[in-house]
Amino acid sequence: MRLDAWLLHLPLATPYKLAFGPVEALDTVVVRMVRDDGREGYGEATLLTGYTDETVGETWAKVGEIAGALGSASFNLGATLDGLDASHPFLTTAFRTALEMADGSFLLSLEAPARVPILGLLQAESEERLRAEADALLAQGYRTLKVKVGFDAVRDAAMVGMAQRAVGGRARIRIDANQGYAAREAIEFVSRLSNESIELFEQPCAAGDWDAHARVVPIARDRGIALMLDESIYSEREIEMASERRAADFIKVKLMKFRSLARLAAAIALIRNRGQTPVLGNGVATDLGCWMEACIAARHIDNAGEMNGFLKPRERLLADPLVFRDGCIELPAGWRPRIDVSTLERLAIARETGVRPQFPQFSASHEAGV
Repeated sequence: MRLDAWLLHLPLATPYKLAFGPVEALDTVVVRMVRDDGREGYGEATLLTGYTDETVGETWAKVGEIAGALGSASFNLGATLDGLDASHPFLTTAFRTALEMADGSFLLSLEAPARVPILGLLQAESEERLRAEADALLAQGYRTLKVKVGFDAVRDAAMVGMAQRAVGGRARIRIDANQGYAAREAIEFVSRLSNESIELFEQPCAAGDWDAHARVVPIARDRGIALMLDESIYSEREIEMASERRAADFIKVKLMKFRSLARLAAAIALIRNRGQTPVLGNGVATDLGCWMEACIAARHIDNAGEMNGFLKPRERLLADPLVFRDGCIELPAGWRPRIDVSTLERLAIARETGVRPQFPQFSASHEAGV
C-alpha cells in the first residue's frame, strides 16, 4: 500500500462571506491511497475554523505521522483512524473515503445518469444588485438560493426582505447564520422576518449552545419558519438529540463530519427515521468532495444540495470537470473522475509519501484494519 498526500491552499474566485469572517481560500488536504493491486482512491479534508476544531497545522502533522508509520510492520491504519475519529473526523474522512474509492464503493457508482440540484448564493448588499444577482442565478437554473446572515440582526432582516423582493417567489430561500447570533439576537432577527419563500433558517446560535437554540425554536415556529441545524451536528448522537428536543425540522450533514461514505448514508437514513428532513452538502470543499456528496445525494436526498464548494476556487482538481448545468450537477452512469495529479503537484505547499510493504508474517485478519 502507498500513501500520497498534498496540502493545498486554493484561492477563491470571490470571497465567501460568513458570519465568522470572509473565506478567501480553501486549505485542503488531499489523500491518495494505492492498494497493492494498483487500485487507487482519493479523499479530501478541507479545514475551516468554525466548521471544525481541526487546524491545518495539526492535521498536516498527523498526516506526516501516518506516512512515517506506514512502513512499520506493527502499524495498523484502521486502528489509527479509529483512534482519531473523535478528534480529527475531517482527516479520517479523507483516508476512509480514499479507501472506499479504491475499493470501488457502490455509493460512488450510479447505475443511471443523475442530476443533483444545488443551491446558489446571494451575496449582493443592495436591492438593485440583489435583483440582478437573483436574475442571473435563476437564469443558470437555480431554484434554491441562500442568504448569509449572522452579522447584525436588524440589518440582516432588512437584507433578507430585500432578497425576498428580488426573488419574487421564483425560488426557495435558505437563510444561514453560521452560528452568528446569541439567542436574543436570533429572536430579534426571526421576529422581523416574513416567511415568504423561506424554506429554512440554518444554525442561528453557537454549535454547542443547545439551550440558546431552544429559545429560538418557538419564535421561529410561530413565524412559520423551519429551522435547520448544521454545525451542531457531528455524529449520530447529535441527530438523535435534535430529534428528542424537537430542535429542527431539517438536519444538514456533510461527508467530512461522518468519516466515510457508508456512515454518511446511514446518518441520512437515521434523520429520516427520526421524522426530520436531511440536507446534504459542503460549500467549503473541492470538486473531489463535492462529487462524492453528489453521488450520495443522487441516491438519498430530494432537495437542493449544498455541495457547491467546487464552484468557488479558481482551480479545479479533477481532470474530468464536474459538470454543472441548469442548476444541477450532472453525473453520468458509472462515472468515475480522474484526478489531475500534475495539478496537485503544482498547487501543493507541502507533500507527504508513505509506503507499506507486504508483511507475509502477518495474517489477513491483522491487515483487515487497513
